[in-house]
Amino acid sequence: MTVDLLIGSDIGRWSLQHVRPSEVGALYSRDNELLRMGSDLGFVVESARPQSPTALSVHYGAILTSSRLAEYEAAYNLHPGFLPWGRGYFPVFWAIWANEPAGATLHQMTEVVDSGPIVERRSVDLFPDDTGYSVHERVRSAERELFLTWWPRLVTGVRPSTLPQEGGGSHHARVEFERLRDQADWSSLSAEDLARLVRALTFPGLPGLRLWPSPVRLTASQEGASDAD
Repeated sequence: MTVDLLIGSDIGRWSLQHVRPSEVGALYSRDNELLRMGSDLGFVVESARPQSPTALSVHYGAILTSSRLAEYEAAYNLHPGFLPWGRGYFPVFWAIWANEPAGATLHQMTEVVDSGPIVERRSVDLFPDDTGYSVHERVRSAERELFLTWWPRLVTGVRPSTLPQEGGGSHHARVEFERLRDQADWSSLSAEDLARLVRALTFPGLPGLRLWPSPVRLTASQEGASDAD
């Protein structure tokens, strides 16, 4: 049996190194570099129609429509949050800023984003001096563990048992994140909250907290907790 693999980001690239072309019906990505890499490795890329009854999304970077989901018997998503907390955009940030549980979740996809029943989830520890970067590294490790656990089962035709998500949790939109990053009234924050916001926004590729209305940005040391590993 094969599984269609939908990938993006650094962990999508990592996943290509841990699957065989014979296990993947078709490879999909919004990143042309990943598609070229997949093609060079012998994967069938961007097939017009699904090539497998099952799909796995690993940071694909796009929401699958209901019609696309209906083309599969089951589709699963590897999410960098401890669902039902951290639905939506950038759960690692919210784990620090909103003091929410952090981790990784494999769940079945439904029309409502990040709300499908859970196959397995793994929590990660949070430390007082964590940054977005240090939590990200721990979450990535948990995601890789979930992938290595479940990919071999999916390609042998196992249909995972699932449990519905518990009530509560959280959902955060991208606009919420960008408002805090770029327009937060930092002068009204306590010293503790300001430091926490700076730590949460310290992440490779992110500009850090903007000291509105000036263009100055603040970041912390990326490593965060010394015992993060």
